[in-house]
Amino acid sequence: SSHEISTQRILTAAIKLIAVREKIGHGVHTLENVTINFSLLIYQLLLGFQQSTKLTMMEIPSIFTPVDWSFAFYEGLNQHQDSTSRDKTYAELGCGNGWISIALAEKLSPLKVYGLDINPRAIKIAWINLYLNALDDNGLPVYDREGKTLLDRVEFHESDLLSYCIDNKIELDCIVGCIPQILNPNPEAISKIMTENSSEKFLYSLSNYCALQGFFEDQFGLGLIARAVEEGRAVIKPMGIMIFNIGGRPGQGVCERLFLRRGFHISKLWQTKIMQAADTDISALVEIEQNSPHPFEFFMDLVGDQSVSARTAQAYMKSGGRVSHALSVYSCQLHKPIQVKKLFEILKDGFNEISSSLDLSFDNDSVAAEKMAFLVYLASFLKENKSNPCEPPFGCLNFRNLVAEFMKSYYNIPSTSDNVAVFPSRAVAIEISLRLFSPALAIVDEHLTRHLPKQWLTSSAIEGRADCDRAKDTVLVIEVPRQSDLLIELIRKLKPQVVVTGMAKFEAITSAALVNILSATRDVGS
Repeated sequence: SSHEISTQRILTAAIKLIAVREKIGHGVHTLENVTINFSLLIYQLLLGFQQSTKLTMMEIPSIFTPVDWSFAFYEGLNQHQDSTSRDKTYAELGCGNGWISIALAEKLSPLKVYGLDINPRAIKIAWINLYLNALDDNGLPVYDREGKTLLDRVEFHESDLLSYCIDNKIELDCIVGCIPQILNPNPEAISKIMTENSSEKFLYSLSNYCALQGFFEDQFGLGLIARAVEEGRAVIKPMGIMIFNIGGRPGQGVCERLFLRRGFHISKLWQTKIMQAADTDISALVEIEQNSPHPFEFFMDLVGDQSVSARTAQAYMKSGGRVSHALSVYSCQLHKPIQVKKLFEILKDGFNEISSSLDLSFDNDSVAAEKMAFLVYLASFLKENKSNPCEPPFGCLNFRNLVAEFMKSYYNIPSTSDNVAVFPSRAVAIEISLRLFSPALAIVDEHLTRHLPKQWLTSSAIEGRADCDRAKDTVLVIEVPRQSDLLIELIRKLKPQVVVTGMAKFEAITSAALVNILSATRDVGS
């Protein structure tokens, strides 16, 4: 709740701001040359059963304010019962004006709370808010039962997600984050120079981390949360907990899988519904639905449990209706903490592609420990034999035996080392295969040609190609779509000697598309 602050209170706040300048004015730009529109609000927060507190908070336009998302997130945090928080270290990602970090310190009396935000102005306002709540009306420190003040328990630092904790080797017991989900990422936003005097608009965009994060989850607006989870895995203690809020527009399955495939088990602490802002453009979600079988989840108004797709929600909004989406608060903990942390510690040095593509979700818990132990052993082998696994022509025999044994033991695929080839990357595997076969014509999935030699993709000598003299080590490559019916038509018309393709996700559910492609290649002798 908020109400007007008395003149005396504003004067008291001004006295406290002088104390703040003493704290944050060293080695950084002060706020004295910046014109700021600000407001002072009072939040009435529930700390527990029949216990509440008031926080006095300063807000400015260029940082996040506690809208429905962050208040719902705080309610979710209240569902997490932790009776041993006094000796624990917390970090809040995207702390904004700092109110959640301060509220956690008030509620839990932890050893330390690190409030982290990439917006430099947010950190200064958060320090101001810390002083506004750590000092009394006379500007003197307020001590708790342990003889400590909020100034002892809370710190704020400029940080891209968890970079401050990673750089300073700070291990955390709990990581919390009310992190934005970006539907239309702007890859150029982060590349600009960050300065204290940046415009309000730019700093607000910066707070949203408007950039693709390089994860599968980017297409659902979850890329930033995915990166936070992966960074958190490195600094969280083995029995530590991460708590994040996630808007349910991508669907509960996608949201939960974000954690499961990264080696966590999850529990839902809290769920509510949030109204979708009427001016929000969800056309990007409609487009994703049109190009994949994935439906997003919206609800008509705040009632009912039956979800509707993004396309239906868009039509309903354009007709004057209101739609909402779920907002869930998830708690996640590493499933096999020692093994998972060891696995990614091994892979972080030179094996980033493997690290980001691993799926550590297990349908059967009884074999999870055994599988994890095997993956750690496999990663250790890779690290110790970096030049060895990819030795010509098909890779290290011992490594191929390990992979074959894994496929046979856990997936019932009767394979031997002869069925396994090891290359440093898929791109290298494709290029080596094409050089080995040296076809007059190859057709290659357009998603797989990015790293092929440019001269292979620019030749137009298709007519009479069998008779033309090709340059040494040159393969004529035609890029083709992944959709099977179009691919088959091109195979029948062009009659290539080699076909390299992936499978569209919607066609990989059954074997029918693959069988049809194999039939077409057999007919033309590919």
